[in-house]
Amino acid sequence: MKGVSSIFSSLIVTAVTLFLAVPLFLYFNSLYHINTNYLSSSFNNLQNAINTQISVIKLGNWSNETYIYNYGNVNLTIQEVIIGHKVFKVNFNISPNEIVELSQLIGDYDLGENSTIIMQINGNYYYYS
Repeated sequence: MKGVSSIFSSLIVTAVTLFLAVPLFLYFNSLYHINTNYLSSSFNNLQNAINTQISVIKLGNWSNETYIYNYGNVNLTIQEVIIGHKVFKVNFNISPNEIVELSQLIGDYDLGENSTIIMQINGNYYYYS
């Protein structure tokens, strides 16, 4: 009888171990995929930020005296321009080596003397003083 109970106890321990292994495997597998997706997204944002090469040329205090120059090799899409407390939702594409007036994006607007221009370009925010 002692031999049979040790076999059953070994089978029960093996079954419990297997039943616990499956949920743990599924949990760690999903955790791995979540982290992989997050790292991939972070890498893509970093690569996008490295490829974005833009300059803001401010010649005056008005938007028609301020220019945006894309000196990089990729097309840029400006989704948003923030000046002070004013938010302009735009969808404007700038090709490589293209220069455009800021007024083409937001219209005629008084920027002020020391205003900061914040632009959302290809999903990332960039600050220009």
